Amino acid sequence: MAVHASGLLLVLCTLYFVAPFKSLISWHPLFMVLGLCGFSLQGIIVFNKYSSLVPNAPAHRKYTLHWLLQTLGLLSILAGCAVIFKVKSDGNKSHMTTWHGCLGYAFLLHGLLQSLFGVVKHYAFLRPWMNPRTFHQIHAVSGAVFFSLGCLVTALGLHSDWFQQKVLVDVIQDQGVRLLIGYFLTFLLGLLAIVALKQVYDKYFSSTGGNKNTSNAQSKKPKRSN
Repeated sequence: MAVHASGLLLVLCTLYFVAPFKSLISWHPLFMVLGLCGFSLQGIIVFNKYSSLVPNAPAHRKYTLHWLLQTLGLLSILAGCAVIFKVKSDGNKSHMTTWHGCLGYAFLLHGLLQSLFGVVKHYAFLRPWMNPRTFHQIHAVSGAVFFSLGCLVTALGLHSDWFQQKVLVDVIQDQGVRLLIGYFLTFLLGLLAIVALKQVYDKYFSSTGGNKNTSNAQSKKPKRSN
């Protein structure tokens, strides 16, 4: 349950810091964190045997929950990106002038491509080029990288001048406490990224997970008659 608590804490802290939404830009961090640490996180760990809220659900139900949650996550992230794009455009400010901005757009592009790949991998015309297991493996690895990149972008946002000097300063006067909170939330983001990466590693690359999947694949092959 630590994963769920960490994600919920990040969303609630962001909501507390940016409320009562005095300006349009205040919606940017909330949409981004809600999409990443709320919907997208749950869409990933629905397959985690230790952290899933529905560990005993059939596979088809987990896949349905996965694409529903990831769709909601992507829509929330798109809303967050639309907010910051409008704010910068209205203020005649340059885009992608910081690492947070550059990696943020890379994160958005990765999310769109990841979603597109998640849809097309089910079509039969791709099967002659790659077997289904390889498709699932690429999609899972790409998804873990996408989530980890999102955690990095969010961490950079937590330490940005705008968040530290304009958002947190309205709630917490002491600069040392603000920095401490920033580092604590960054730690939670790192923890969530590790969980996502480890989940993919255990399923596709560890000796136990790899051998299990290989055995299942071999057991499904038709036996040759003598």
